[in-house]
Amino acid sequence: MTISDRPVVLVTGAAKRIGATITRTLHRAGFNIALHYRGSEAEAHALSAELESTRTDTTLLVQCDLADTAALAAIVDETLARFGRLDALVNNASSYFRTPLGSITEQDWD
Repeated sequence: MTISDRPVVLVTGAAKRIGATITRTLHRAGFNIALHYRGSEAEAHALSAELESTRTDTTLLVQCDLADTAALAAIVDETLARFGRLDALVNNASSYFRTPLGSITEQDWD
């Protein structure tokens, strides 16, 4: 199977926690991965190295703040340039705001 024959998935927030587990699972299932991160550069590089050690030329690191909507097209463009296709998207990225239990307001939720 050539690199272009494999399905390609973009996983946002892929470097840590749930995103890393999703990324590992999809990679084991045969996907090439566009591994998105915002600030977790060291974790993203470590995960990419881990995946590349089992199957080479199967990951792409894409750094982007997803709140910068003007930059979003570049993630897709980079993925297409690297793999020639994009078959799936896992919107895993999120923001985490430490909030004491019971103190969240409706404005915070929004």
